[in-house]
Amino acid sequence: MTLEVIAAILVGLAVLAVVLDPLLRNAARRAQPAIEPEDLEETPKGIALAALREIEFDRATGKLSDEDYSALKAKYSEEALALLRAEENAQAAEAAPDKIEAMVEARVRALRGGPTSCPRCGPRPEADAIFCSNCGDRLAGGGRCVACGAALNPDGRFCESCGTAVAA
Repeated sequence: MTLEVIAAILVGLAVLAVVLDPLLRNAARRAQPAIEPEDLEETPKGIALAALREIEFDRATGKLSDEDYSALKAKYSEEALALLRAEENAQAAEAAPDKIEAMVEARVRALRGGPTSCPRCGPRPEADAIFCSNCGDRLAGGGRCVACGAALNPDGRFCESCGTAVAA
């Protein structure tokens, strides 16, 4: 008789543990601080990314026409891309402060070289692009190393002058 009572108590505790386990895990997840969307929107990058999400939602719900959508998407995509590039450049400058002068010289050389152009699509609006944003081919004028400004081998994965990795 006592053996049956002990077995019943153990089975009851096992069932209780199985039932309460998901509830306790959810409580632990809720206790962890999450990144709120409001926190992201306080930065210019967060605002631009939130605007892109918003116009995608508005188009999906039928609030934006195709013309308005394409104009707003182009505007906010350009803004977000510029902010992301600026952030990336700032991180690169922090990581290698001795390469800043070389990066500035390479950028000046690239800007003086004129607009980049794709053999298939023609001139591209992105002055510092290495690949065509339309077809993905390597651009004719975009084959310069971002670190030292040396001409890149079209099939190379690294700069032959300084060894910096080339964008894939």
